Amino acid sequence: MVGAIDFPALIRELHSELSHAQNGDRWHSEAHEVVRSKLHAPFEFLEWAKRDRHWSFTLAEVMGKVCAKPSELAIRLFVAILEELRDEQQTLQPAAE
Repeated sequence: MVGAIDFPALIRELHSELSHAQNGDRWHSEAHEVVRSKLHAPFEFLEWAKRDRHWSFTLAEVMGKVCAKPSELAIRLFVAILEELRDEQQTLQPAAE
């Protein structure tokens, strides 16, 4: 597929970019801002997430919330993925120390 977007790489990139951010509301605000500026293909991202074995469950959770536009759903999903990765990282860090 020519020109296909590597969403796992984009997720890793933004996860790394946000690793320095504060927790809580400030993290969510920054995550929304970063995702909104970097996610240029929201419909393709939603299609990818539907087919992904792991993230399709996160998509189902996010779809339970009211969302006016598919592009906003894509942003919410991307932030939820980043949040889940951040939580996993925080859980594993104390065990590694």
